[in-house]
Amino acid sequence: MQAAPHELPNGKDGSQKENIEFMRSFGRNQKQQHIVVFINAATVRKTEALIQACEHCNEEDVQFPFAVILDRVTGSDPSVTDYVLEVPAKCPNCRRDPLEKTLIEPV
Repeated sequence: MQAAPHELPNGKDGSQKENIEFMRSFGRNQKQQHIVVFINAATVRKTEALIQACEHCNEEDVQFPFAVILDRVTGSDPSVTDYVLEVPAKCPNCRRDPLEKTLIEPV
């Protein structure tokens, strides 16, 4: 079975060679390296020491997402980094688990 060529947005007939070139150029434009960093328990404890409060216990003074603390401790690029924590971090005030996007008040 052979599929009929389809028309690409550029008006070409969609031959296999043109499709491959289109995908290659699309991939070059869309690629961005994404990094997942594993945070061990000892490093999680270091991050906790940098938290004064979180959005659950102090809505007024929270300034930054918890990920900013993780970025600072690990030296990672915030635009391409996500984190996996070995153990949950705890807010020193309310003992809730801040997630990467939880707003915190730094020390």
